[in-house]
Amino acid sequence: MEFVKPPLSGKAKNLYGISDFAFSFMANIENYYLMFFLTNVAKLPLAGIATATSLAYTGDTIGQPIYAGMISALKPMRWGKNRSYIMLFGPLVVLTFVLTFSKIGPDGFALFICGSMLFLTNMTRTFTWTSNLNLVTVLSSSSADRSILASRRATWSTAAGMVYSYAVIPNIVRLQQVMSEQTVYTFLALLTSVFYMLMCWVTVWASSGYEPTGEAAKAQAQSAAQQVGLVDILKSAFQNPYLLCILGGALLSSFFTAGGASATTYYYTYIGDYSLFPLQLLLGSIVGTISAFFAGTIGQKIGSKNAVLIGQGSGVIANFACSFVAINSTPAMIAIICVRGLFMGISGANMIALYGDCVVYARWKTGKDTSAFVMGSQTIPIKVGLMMRGILVPLILGLSGFDPNVPPADATLEMKQGIITMFFRLPAIGGLIYFLIMFFGFRLTRERVAELQKEIDEREAAEAAA
Repeated sequence: MEFVKPPLSGKAKNLYGISDFAFSFMANIENYYLMFFLTNVAKLPLAGIATATSLAYTGDTIGQPIYAGMISALKPMRWGKNRSYIMLFGPLVVLTFVLTFSKIGPDGFALFICGSMLFLTNMTRTFTWTSNLNLVTVLSSSSADRSILASRRATWSTAAGMVYSYAVIPNIVRLQQVMSEQTVYTFLALLTSVFYMLMCWVTVWASSGYEPTGEAAKAQAQSAAQQVGLVDILKSAFQNPYLLCILGGALLSSFFTAGGASATTYYYTYIGDYSLFPLQLLLGSIVGTISAFFAGTIGQKIGSKNAVLIGQGSGVIANFACSFVAINSTPAMIAIICVRGLFMGISGANMIALYGDCVVYARWKTGKDTSAFVMGSQTIPIKVGLMMRGILVPLILGLSGFDPNVPPADATLEMKQGIITMFFRLPAIGGLIYFLIMFFGFRLTRERVAELQKEIDEREAAEAAA
């Protein structure tokens, strides 16, 4: 039974990214509050936190290419090759994420539970997130489709910040009036992960019909052209200079940007007015959502690479500017962050489109569909960044004289400068590295992508006719 993919529908186009909307709630809880929960709420030792979290993220980083390769290589299940993982792994995400924000037993045992659950929750989320990300190639039929879908996904992701800013952050304080501080974080982990699971299931429904299932999936899996092995996966990576360029830049950048999100919570606890924390996220999300919505159109007009460079370059300037004003003026810092978000929203959406172009190059080069691996490889720098966060945040806090028992009003200038370094200075350096690598190294034009896609279509049509 031959499978024919339909044109991109309004339902698929507009609902694609809704699971990323929910994912952002979990990601924000982890990015902004996990390290704070471990240091200030659970009050676990800094050395133990660094060991447990870095080991968890290191294991997940090593496993990420394996997860993406498995999605590419394994046979489709009931809901197709990608949608099945989105459907089935959601409940496992809930269980493991809740346990990550639970302090059980003495410090040593609590660190073991947190570290092991952190590893497992990132593993299960990688399967759902990578599969969902690969739907960009499943749903699309052209570079224009990929740009639009990447823009929709980025729009949903950034829009989550608007809801999160006032639906979650202020309620952390309010909930502490009716339950213990530790229970508050466990409860929020439960709510956000269940919401993510439900939105994953909505995504499966919205993408129905774009991926072969049943007999069509079996027939495609049995086709020699569709069978993907380890050699094909390795070729799609190491014979793809454009993918290596993106990954190289992102990996180097992630070493410097790792502590940025976690530093936000420490900043508003020890430096800025905590009541402005939700406002920063709200305003940043508004401008980010607007820029992400128009990112696809902008990418089509000036090219995805140019859009990425504009966003990265603006981010570097904004981060350096924030590092000079953050201690003395939180409103000025927020204003600069909003300008940064306006350009970074354009960059993020178009970076996904560039990965989609790398998928086309990989298929042209290898003759095999390794899209799940190529699209999923962009999680590798994210995982490396998380691994570095587990090391970087406790390290900088330790060097800055951090003590969770010292009242925020008594924080030293040395500690404040350490937080600003995590928040802005290091991310500025990382963004500059990424900008330079992309500017000089990424040479795959959209005209060349169109030529490659045409050759792929002609080659596959000839094989089908034979």
